[in-house]
Amino acid sequence: MRRCSILALSLLCAMLIAPGFGQNVAVSKMALMTFTGSIEIKAAPAQVWAALTEIDKMKAWYPGWKNAAATTKPLTAVGQMLDYVDEWNNAGKTVVLFLAKNQELRLAHTPNDGSYVCQLKFKLEPKGAATLVTAVDQYSDALEVPTDKDTALIAKNGMTKYLAALKAVAEKSASAK
Repeated sequence: MRRCSILALSLLCAMLIAPGFGQNVAVSKMALMTFTGSIEIKAAPAQVWAALTEIDKMKAWYPGWKNAAATTKPLTAVGQMLDYVDEWNNAGKTVVLFLAKNQELRLAHTPNDGSYVCQLKFKLEPKGAATLVTAVDQYSDALEVPTDKDTALIAKNGMTKYLAALKAVAEKSASAK
């Protein structure tokens, strides 16, 4: 086994120093856009968590999952996936990266065409009878200037819209109980 490892390492080193190796490698820049927003929701963390993780409630506040052929199971485990189609018709998978029930949820969107990277984080903090939700949306953008005003405005409006919709869903669930 050790001989195979040494042989493999030797071959790799030889390839790396060989003339012409890596000449077909292209390098490009891509900006990472980060948007953070927060909203106070008049509901307990458990009710906000349900709005974030139960598929029927997720579809009510986030348009990417409205047309998805998603499972009906709530998000409960790292690695769990569901399909999405965003408002620009990018289709792909949403993957659960991290979850701490009633505290924090992290998701990644991976489009089928691999054209961008997107991660979402939702942090829940109890605030009396309410919950403060802080959302962080990070995604790659092939812009020349990462502070492009149009992209920033679209993202800010989107974040505001999604947080308001999340608030409506969670508060509706809270008032029904």
